[in-house]
Amino acid sequence: MTKTDDVLVELKMTFVAFLNSFFPFEYGNKIYRLENNYIASPWTRCDVCGNQPIQDVTVIRSIDGQEMRVGNKCIDLITNRKVSEWFREFRKKRDNVTHNRRYIDCLSSILTACRRNELALLISEKDIERLQETLEQMCNGFNPNREQEQLAECYLSMHDST
Repeated sequence: MTKTDDVLVELKMTFVAFLNSFFPFEYGNKIYRLENNYIASPWTRCDVCGNQPIQDVTVIRSIDGQEMRVGNKCIDLITNRKVSEWFREFRKKRDNVTHNRRYIDCLSSILTACRRNELALLISEKDIERLQETLEQMCNGFNPNREQEQLAECYLSMHDST
């Protein structure tokens, strides 16, 4: 597995842990739990308020097995928490990690080879530190800034040419 695959697995485990840690809540005289969240294609209708179309869907399940598809406003209202914001931020992090796959995998490879003294090119201690910070930032689901991207590109192109 690549470093990006490892990060995506960790993110998935975070998603599952969030669902499992979310306390049951009451709606319509029934107890529900968070089941899933996804982007609907085609768009669908909210089972709570009837709004249509909704794209961002949270699935909730009652203790007796009834499933409901709920939009952002309704899930936040019935849980009295900012659930939709957590899901939106999770999805953004996952998308950023996927988008930065090339950087994450290559920087991870370069830094590992550097630590093992197996790298054909010389990297200053300052640049190693900056590359490590950039890698960590991207693994946490954030995009690199322009300066970080330029530094990464510089070493990626040198590494690719060796």
